[in-house]
Amino acid sequence: MNVTARVSLVVLAMFSLAACSTTIVDTAPTTTLVPPTTVTPSGTATELFDQLQTTIGELSKAISDSDRAMAKVKLAEIEEIWKVLKPQIAERGDQFIQDMQRIIDLAISSIERNRPADADKSLRFLSLVIETL
Repeated sequence: MNVTARVSLVVLAMFSLAACSTTIVDTAPTTTLVPPTTVTPSGTATELFDQLQTTIGELSKAISDSDRAMAKVKLAEIEEIWKVLKPQIAERGDQFIQDMQRIIDLAISSIERNRPADADKSLRFLSLVIETL
């Protein structure tokens, strides 16, 4: 076989094998992040306690369903409700505020330390507080 035939054969092989190469088509969907909207809770102390109880219950459910994203959203809602509720119940005394802070801290630790039982304790203790009001 002469040199010209070999070169022709090599060129033909290169073009034939190039057709077998992997082609990557980038069809990944693009998404636009939308910032979450935060609604400041409002109402009387009784209404805020009810909202807090409902939200802690939803936090507990989200944790038991292993839905960490929803659990974090519910924790943010709990913290917002607490910011509004705390000044409204200040006249009840420092001990009451500290007891409520412990309930909120249990809800926080249920997410930060991955302790689902803390969310349940928080809900149970809050229910006891609401009964005494």
